[in-house]
Amino acid sequence: MSSLIKISIFCLLAISVTSCTQDNDTWAKYTSKEGAFSVFMPTHLLKLDKKEVTPFGKQVTHYVTWKPSTFAIDKFKLFQVSYTDCPARVCTDSVLLNAALDSAINLRKKDFTESEIESQVIELNGYPGRSFIYDNSNATAIVKLCIVNNRKYDLTVVTKKNYATNTDVSNFFDSFMSLK
Repeated sequence: MSSLIKISIFCLLAISVTSCTQDNDTWAKYTSKEGAFSVFMPTHLLKLDKKEVTPFGKQVTHYVTWKPSTFAIDKFKLFQVSYTDCPARVCTDSVLLNAALDSAINLRKKDFTESEIESQVIELNGYPGRSFIYDNSNATAIVKLCIVNNRKYDLTVVTKKNYATNTDVSNFFDSFMSLK
């Protein structure tokens, strides 16, 4: 009789873990009217606004974040898009634009480490930007940011080490679009 109870409990636990994982792995196109962007990312998002230091001074940064539930932490730790407004003159002057991108990527690097991380000049789906990859023993963080239509966008993915996540990561970054 106790074996039957143990098997029943095990089956119930397996079903609950599976259902939590499946709910948390749903992907869809997310469109932010306020942020004027769309991106393909996991659902069940958290939205948060924080006042913080940006390349344009202290102002509100808006975050749209997905983190896995405690039952679903297998490959990913985070998908995030944040955005903040930037002065129009930055978008119309290539020198100011490049300086703002360099400043923004250097601020983001400090969120991960004080050590030097190499960044690259990129185009994120046609928008001028910067990126870097930060590796430590447990995880890899990929950060790409761009400035378009008087707004700085920051896209971040944090994955666990040694998992094949290239398709999901590529889909996230490749799907980003400004709506203006």
